[in-house]
Amino acid sequence: ERVAGFSARTRAAFDRTAPLLDTRAGDGHLRRCHGDLHLRNLVLIDGKPVLFDALEFDEELGTCDVLYDLAFLVMDLLNRGLTRPANIVQNAWLHAQEGRQDAGLAALPLFLALRAGIRAMVAVQTGAGDRGQVRREARGYLDTAFDALYDTGPHLVAVGGLSGTGKTTLARRLAPGIGRRPGAVHLRSDLERKALAGVAPGDTLPADSYTKDAARAVHTRLTDRARYLLAAGQSVLLDATFLSPDERDGAGRLAQEMEVPFTGLWLDAPVDTLTRRVTERHGDASDADADVVRGQSEKDIGTMTWARIDASRGIEAMADAAEPLLESGRKS
Repeated sequence: ERVAGFSARTRAAFDRTAPLLDTRAGDGHLRRCHGDLHLRNLVLIDGKPVLFDALEFDEELGTCDVLYDLAFLVMDLLNRGLTRPANIVQNAWLHAQEGRQDAGLAALPLFLALRAGIRAMVAVQTGAGDRGQVRREARGYLDTAFDALYDTGPHLVAVGGLSGTGKTTLARRLAPGIGRRPGAVHLRSDLERKALAGVAPGDTLPADSYTKDAARAVHTRLTDRARYLLAAGQSVLLDATFLSPDERDGAGRLAQEMEVPFTGLWLDAPVDTLTRRVTERHGDASDADADVVRGQSEKDIGTMTWARIDASRGIEAMADAAEPLLESGRKS
């Protein structure tokens, strides 16, 4: 009965997704890939993950949608309860693709479910020894498949606050638990700004990259990417200062346009705390320093309608304060 339910749901998902798959093939997303990208085909060498044992015995089987290739790794992480690493992999890959794969995420639930179904089948076909253990492993993969196909509906979340309040730390903590597997796509203004400038995340940008026009370009990019992702059914977490009421209102208007729930979180902390934090951090995509924080603190941010969270506390306390707000926003 469980297998029959899996088959029925994946076939229904395929029927819904088939036109998108044809479009993606025509747009060049169907390529020769690794083909068998699960965790048993990854090894750490000198601290870096290295792929091996690609599906090379059959050119046709090794040719697939690039997102279907990635889905094997994401599914395997989810199956092991590693939701946060799965979310990190998804977000890092999407950022590297510079928005070209955002709309394709509508196919991700199907891809995750199919990959899980394959592993369930392989477990039964190749399993030896303890039959009970084999069956538990196969059933576990089927559970992962059903989880992937469970549609919670997309949710738009925005985290704002002065530099140093911990927006990115909180966003990374919250993203895996927002929306369908493997969680919300985390769009960070600092990373999008570096991408627009064509530089690496760790490179420092000149002051003219932080003009009002540059800020508008970054928020336009965030909004455009969020619109595609929400339309694909994936939740989005926007991570930016949102010092302007227009920027905050724009996030709310986007949620209304896409007819999805919205939650705005504003992080507060004393300026002394923030200047200390930005001075101490290293290797971060943000270029903000103590002078930037002090300049931000002197701006009139207008009336704050987003839920306020005390950012002077640790990440656990911040997450505990945010999670009921997210649940309330999702239900609204």
